[in-house]
Amino acid sequence: MLKILSMYRRFIVTGVLVFFSLGFLIFFTESDAFSPVLQKLIVSIVFFLVIPLLYSKMVLGESLKNLGFQKGNFGRGVFISILSVAVASGVVVWLAFVFPSFHEQFILPASVEDSFFWFAFYELVLVALSVLLYEVFFRGLVELFWLREFGVWSILIQSVLFFGLIALSRNISWQIAPPLIFCPLSGLIAYRSQSIWYSIVASWIFLFLTDVFFLIYH
Repeated sequence: MLKILSMYRRFIVTGVLVFFSLGFLIFFTESDAFSPVLQKLIVSIVFFLVIPLLYSKMVLGESLKNLGFQKGNFGRGVFISILSVAVASGVVVWLAFVFPSFHEQFILPASVEDSFFWFAFYELVLVALSVLLYEVFFRGLVELFWLREFGVWSILIQSVLFFGLIALSRNISWQIAPPLIFCPLSGLIAYRSQSIWYSIVASWIFLFLTDVFFLIYH
């Protein structure tokens, strides 16, 4: 009985943490004191990375493996990652040719397009960091940690939460299309491998290939 109550408490508390984090990010208002982009980045790091790690390790005293920080099923992870990147890349190419607005509105910063150094920095630091934040929170905390008992439905739920965050943040545009496209596939990778390492690598490779494609296409 105590074990069941403990499980329910863990589920409820984690759910509150998830929705509080999402709500804070949605309604967060930047200060005029310094860069709004930097403020958003700091808040995202705190709520999408630091808090999930501290909550799992220090508050609940659980292994970070429960967040997906483990080897998991290597074969499944690699196979589904390759398949997912191929499928998602095909979707991006198809959308770019069918919807000209995708090609027109998906624009990288001018410095990134003009300089290899800034392109490398953008991909290896900024894109990689954004991937890490999304994967730890949505695939790690939400899918593998909070909704583990929901099975395959956890993929759908974490996708809905991610789409909801983007929609309520009023960030819907072609610029955010690639992460939206890959979100369910990333969830599938994490679910089948029980690790976020594969979804992190696959997401980054997909976003990198997408950026390269549009650099060439432009």
